[in-house]
Amino acid sequence: MSHPSAPWSRPAPPAVPEPPRTPAGAGNGPGTVLSPPLAAPNGLAGSPAVNAPRTKSYFYHRLALTDPNHRWWMPLVEGLILLALIVVTTILFGIVMAFAVPGTLTGDFTALDQMDPAVFFLSFASVALMLPCALLARMVLGPRPLGLIFSVAGRIRWRWLLTCFLVAAAVYVVVNAVGIGLDLAAGGTPTPVQPVPGFWWLMASLLLVVPLQCTAEEVVFRGYLAQTVGRWLKHPAWAILLPVPLFVFGHLYDVWGLLSVGIMAVSMGIVTWRTGGLEAGIALHAVNNMSISLLAMVGLVDMNETGGAPTDLISEVILNGLYVALVFWFVRRRPAVAVTRTVVLPPPPAPPRLPAPALRPAAMAADRSGMAVYPFDPATQSYLSLPPQYGPYVVRDGQGRYVGVLDTRPAAEPAPAVASTPTYTERHDAHH
Repeated sequence: MSHPSAPWSRPAPPAVPEPPRTPAGAGNGPGTVLSPPLAAPNGLAGSPAVNAPRTKSYFYHRLALTDPNHRWWMPLVEGLILLALIVVTTILFGIVMAFAVPGTLTGDFTALDQMDPAVFFLSFASVALMLPCALLARMVLGPRPLGLIFSVAGRIRWRWLLTCFLVAAAVYVVVNAVGIGLDLAAGGTPTPVQPVPGFWWLMASLLLVVPLQCTAEEVVFRGYLAQTVGRWLKHPAWAILLPVPLFVFGHLYDVWGLLSVGIMAVSMGIVTWRTGGLEAGIALHAVNNMSISLLAMVGLVDMNETGGAPTDLISEVILNGLYVALVFWFVRRRPAVAVTRTVVLPPPPAPPRLPAPALRPAAMAADRSGMAVYPFDPATQSYLSLPPQYGPYVVRDGQGRYVGVLDTRPAAEPAPAVASTPTYTERHDAHH
């Protein structure tokens, strides 16, 4: 018995010779003949027995998009909360500083001796307070988990942080040693090493407060601001460059000093994007501030000096360029360092499936799409001229107009639940 053809898109014949068919009765019931599945028409690919989950990977600056509850306006509210918290903590801390350090009420902060242990501690601690402010602001609206502000792994990667810290320390030691050697070779006189008064109090603050101060600035400028820009603009250059002016003008230096800070800010933004987290930027920032402070504590540098020179830019370019190059090299040599985070996308809407035989009359009566009226075989529960392995099919009416998509395949098992995870790959050059 022949059956009338229905107005759907038929699959194209295979372009290669068909493999041998499975003999009748080989594990699929009497008279079953299996053919290799073909590509479904109109770009509708057939699915396996278990639907593979769809995934997408995001770089650090786009991590806010991994939270399904994110909205475009949320970072604006987060910024207002962060600003309010910073203002409140600054006022409270200013009151404490006014009583602890005489002279702060006059407002002449440049007259304060940065090597005074109390001034040193309070100066760095006042900035470090931005860290709890930023974390509290992020906890209000997300994105979640909270650790996404640190890295694609959703946490601080301590081993990677230690690696970057050692790399940055080695770069600073080598470059500064070479600079001192060249200065002495040019006829310069060595400066005697003389610890300043309160050296050990300064050392305690150096080890306890300076790393927190650097972490706070990275969380705000390379974390919150970069991920805010990343919600709206896809290319990482925007997330790297747009926060730079805010970071630069938060420092009280002359033009050469500000340019040096700008070079460092760009470098920290690049390594943050490239490594999938703040650890490399925190390490560079901490080594820089700790090195300058340590040199000042032994009389080799004046921390009260706010001026700079064009030669400082050369040193800054060499330091940051060498560090960035080494971090890039380490990331390629260590594929275990995740640079993206993979999330599972919600499944697409399923096409309408075949009605059960008992529900066939009701489906034909209720269906207005035209997809329930084609010949149906209750024995096989499939449309007679629609092989299930070639589905789903695009259905058209008698005039060739699109009606819908009909899935003739057996119902697939649900995909296993997959949690969002870091991606351990070498996909460093794609932009998501």
